[in-house]
Amino acid sequence: MKKILSFLFSLLLIASASFAFLGFVQHQQHRTNAITNAADLLFGISSSESLNWAGYAVTGSNIVNVSGSFIVPSYSGQSSSAGPKASHQGGGPGGGSTTSYAAFWAGIDGYNSNTVEQAGVLMEVQNGVASYSVWYEFYPAAPVYANWAPSPGDKIAVYVNYTASNDTFVATVVDITHGEVYQSPYTSVSGADRSSAEWIAEAPSSGHGILPLADFGTADFGPSYVSNYGNYATVNGVTGSILTLSNSYNVYKINMVKNNGSLKAETSSLLSDGDSFYVTWKSS
Repeated sequence: MKKILSFLFSLLLIASASFAFLGFVQHQQHRTNAITNAADLLFGISSSESLNWAGYAVTGSNIVNVSGSFIVPSYSGQSSSAGPKASHQGGGPGGGSTTSYAAFWAGIDGYNSNTVEQAGVLMEVQNGVASYSVWYEFYPAAPVYANWAPSPGDKIAVYVNYTASNDTFVATVVDITHGEVYQSPYTSVSGADRSSAEWIAEAPSSGHGILPLADFGTADFGPSYVSNYGNYATVNGVTGSILTLSNSYNVYKINMVKNNGSLKAETSSLLSDGDSFYVTWKSS
């Protein structure tokens, strides 16, 4: 999911992650936020803003695995504003002028790098009807889709792992509810930084810009919602939950905003388990 970062004072940086799914180029704009929740500050968690991401990111080095879990959200029925027609390159899901999207995923890289190793679920809403796809992506290669689809309410686990001995990544998406598994082949990613871990709800983009964000209501991440499946990562030899990692590394709570600063999706503080959180849709 390729992204363009933008900090305060109009400092633009090219960073990474592409959701090149649907042939889109993903543009993320990230901005620091001076106002943070007191509880987040207490635990060393910084607040930030993005034009297309909401959730949590941990930055560090030598990240070798990320696991995440979430419940597939239902479409909440708010009408989406018209957007540009979606590209259909790569055989991905279709789109149109009344189409809106939301993607839910976990993975390595993308926050501050030009590579991504990520997997998750895409929601696509056309004329009020939602469909879902499972995918993985090792950018710059195009995303790859499963031949089965999850349903709203399904409990999903995502694993992205790096193996140093053969310098490859493997991504796995498990539909715990229905026992379906989708796994990538072991894949080498040239120039992979392994510098961030993420758990994200995302608004995709086309070449015309960020597309309307589908009204997903609330997306629930972590073991408070998917028992026994946490949001964990191993960063430079330290394995732990998001809160545990904040003791050693930079952790960012990200809200999705429009250009004028109004909220598109709001990320909660970590729940009492130090691992779970939720993202609430605000506008498209």
